[in-house]
Parts: sequence; structure tokens; C-alpha cells
Amino acid sequence: MKQIILTIDAYVALIVVLINFIFAILLAVRTSRRVTYIIFFLICFANIFWNFGDFMTFFTHHRSWFYLSLIGSGMLPALMFHWIYTFVNPQRTWTPWVIPAYASSGFLAFSSPLALVQPSVGEFVDSIIWNILYLILLGPFIVASIILLLRAMERTGSKDEKSRLRYILAVVIIGVFTGLSDLVQILQVPIPPLGHLGCLVYSTILGVAVFKHQEDFDLFAQMRMKLDDLSQMAAGIAHEIRNPLSSIKAASDLMAKELQGLNHSTCLEYHTLITEEVERLNHILATFQDFTRPLRVEKDPVSINDLIQKTTKLIGVGGPHLEIRLELSADLPRIQADPSLMKQVFLNLIKNAAEACSASGTLVVKTESTVPWVKISFTDNGPGISPELLNRIFEPFFTTKTTGMGVGLAICQRIVEAHQGRIEANNLVPKGTQFSVFLPV
Repeated sequence: MKQIILTIDAYVALIVVLINFIFAILLAVRTSRRVTYIIFFLICFANIFWNFGDFMTFFTHHRSWFYLSLIGSGMLPALMFHWIYTFVNPQRTWTPWVIPAYASSGFLAFSSPLALVQPSVGEFVDSIIWNILYLILLGPFIVASIILLLRAMERTGSKDEKSRLRYILAVVIIGVFTGLSDLVQILQVPIPPLGHLGCLVYSTILGVAVFKHQEDFDLFAQMRMKLDDLSQMAAGIAHEIRNPLSSIKAASDLMAKELQGLNHSTCLEYHTLITEEVERLNHILATFQDFTRPLRVEKDPVSINDLIQKTTKLIGVGGPHLEIRLELSADLPRIQADPSLMKQVFLNLIKNAAEACSASGTLVVKTESTVPWVKISFTDNGPGISPELLNRIFEPFFTTKTTGMGVGLAICQRIVEAHQGRIEANNLVPKGTQFSVFLPV
């Protein structure tokens, strides 16, 4: 019976080799050279090394193939950790933790071929110590991968994004539990080795997820490239446009002074129009720069209640057409935040509510402690947001307004995420919209 199981396991390993070879070819000819695809390409080859080495070990009984297979299985945790990090942080391609991950994987993976020439190294690789080191050195990165995925699922408000994250979480869980069944074989635990079967399942799931959502990955890449280009252009645009705008405004002011004594009312109206349009262009430039420049977050202990009270006094949204009611929790803890940036978020959300509501509009601003978060909700009684647009409102440059650039909510999301928080939008029944900001305590 044991021999049958081992034979089936060997043929499953061969199937994994073929599937990953196909995926590697598809990645080479059908995808861009983005970091996400390059790492996945390397994951495919790590699977090929591991599974082909074990297949050849079974049929040739040469220990050398087993040592070569450990190159693939040793590198997989680091590659998966790096791939998941780039997947959940598309704006960043690496973290300092990638270096110890690859160092630990590399130590274990490339110690195994040395066993071919150094018997003492062979004894180390064949012993239980290698397996224990595998768990000690690489286990934390496997756990970190799961935490990254769970946090990303909690943070995102997009159903499509959650679906993609569930694919990857299923891959990690299957890989961990089936991989452990192989590691404990050295302890003579009476369970069948399921590593290759697990690899077959998670390789297929991962491949389907990557190729099914390839357009989304490419869209993220294109967006990052555009934002990088925009950030480089922003400073130059601001400099080149603001100088002539300042000259236009100064010349207009001088002209207005000359015309005041001559009582040219029509010309003075034109002066007012010129001034207003110059200020509007300056505002557009400032908004554009806010979105493209890197965020500088300077955190201090902040009372969110105090900040909201100051913001609502400052907003001046037109008085009676928007009634603002505050429901502030008395036992709200202070948090580490940048008060200036958070005020910008609150101002933007109040302004949006004012624009959405009618003459009898009401906005309820509520704070509460929901460990481990401080939750700030902005609930209006406006018409709500069309369901088909709700998932797009945080996209850069997406707007349903006739004026504006569509970056206000995108800036809010950037600021909140820079505080390791999240922002959500939901329609209410029978009408109204609620924006919720979650900031870590």
C-alpha cells in the first residue's frame, strides 16, 4: 500500500512539473516584465525543481536528485512571501524583510547540493535538524504572508479584490498543510506525503488567479507608471504655469487700479472674473500636486474628537443648507496621527456631503472605539451613490461631477492608508451615504 501511495505521489509530482512548465511559458510570452510576474515565474521554476527532483529520486533511487529537489522546496517560502507582498502592496515592490527571507531560504536551499561533495553536509541535510531549521527560519515568513493577506482582505472594500485575495490565501493554507505532511515524514508519522498533491492544487489555483486577473495586474502597473510620470511632471507644471498666472493677476490688479477712477464698471467685472479664474487654476494645480507628491506623515498624539470639532467650525459649508450633528464618544483614546492630513480628510468628506445633499441636508459625524480601531463615520441624508459606481469612487481621476478632477477621495484614501487605516463607503436604506474611516489605536 505504501509503495502504491509513493508511486502515485511521484506521478503527481511529474504532473506538477508539466503544469508549472506551461505556466512559465505563458508568463514568458503573454505577460509584462513586472516584478509580480517575474517572481511568479521563479515560483514556477522552484516548483519544477522540487517536483522533478523528487520524481527522479523515486524512479532512479539516486540521492543526488533529492538534494537538487531541496533547492526548489527551500526557495518557495521566500518567493511566496515576496510575491504576496508585491500582490497586496502594488505600489511597492520590496520590503527590507525580503532580504532575510531570501537569505534563510538560500541557506537551506543551496546547502543541499553541497551534500553531493561534502558527506558532513549530507548528514546535516538528511537529519531532522534541516527540517527543524526549515520551520524556524521560514515559518515566520509563511505566517507573515497569511497576516498580509488577512489584513489586505480586511482593508479592501472591493469585492473583486477580496476574491483575488481569497485565491492567494487558499494557496498559502493548502501549501502549508500539505507541505508539513512531507516535513514530518522524517519523524515516521503515519500520514501520507501530500506535498506534491498540494503543490498540484495550489499551482493550479495560483496560475488561474494570475492569468484570470492579468488585466487587473497590468492596470495597476499602468496606473503606477502614470502616477510616477505625473509626480515628475507636477513640479515642472506648477512652476511653468504659476509664474505666468502670477503675472496675469498682478497685471490685472494694476489695470483695476487704473480703471477705478474712470468708473469702468464692465472692465472691473472682467477684472473680478480674471482674478477668480486665476485662483481656480491655482487651486487645480494645488490639488494636482497633493495627489502626485509623496505623502509626508508626521504623527503626534491626537484627539480625534478635538480635531473634528475644530474641522466642523472651520468648514463653513454654507450654513443652514447642511446641518452637522456631532456624536462623539467620550472615552475615545488618543491616536498617533498627522493632524493636518487628517483634517484634510475630514474637510473633504464634509465638503462631499454638502455637495451631495439638498437644501435640507443633514450630516452626522460620529466617533466610536471599535478595538483595535477608532472609527469616524460621516453619514448624510443625500441621494446615495449608484451601486455600479460605489466600487469606483476611490479611483484616481474618477468623478461624476461636472467640475473637479476626481482626486479628492483618492487623496483621502492615500492619507488614511498612510496611517495604516482604511476608508469605506456604503449606501444606506432608504437613502444616504456613510463614509467610515478606521484608524489604528
